[in-house]
Amino acid sequence: MTRNQQDYVNCAFCRGTGVDSFGVMSALSTCSVCGGSGNVRVPEPRVTCAFCKGRGVQPDTRLDCSGCGGKGAHTVKEPQSVCPKCAGAGASREIPDLPCAKCKGAGVV
Repeated sequence: MTRNQQDYVNCAFCRGTGVDSFGVMSALSTCSVCGGSGNVRVPEPRVTCAFCKGRGVQPDTRLDCSGCGGKGAHTVKEPQSVCPKCAGAGASREIPDLPCAKCKGAGVV
């Protein structure tokens, strides 16, 4: 099986460095999202994660985004429309610290 380069993006959590950007375990520890490779697989078509705004980090924390898993993007099926539950924000209206349950933080369904 060949590796399709279009399916890979720079890891949002470590910003493509492959090293844990927060240095939680140590300054040399590998990124928990990409395993140190600096890139992650997010097949096309994809959209930027609305919940973390593509940063890969849970808002106001050092944790990887629970919406996209730290990748910064979601694979979506076409056609797509704005999520009716969160109005495209990607965040739950009931509990703003969590991604929307319907779109899982993508902002689209």
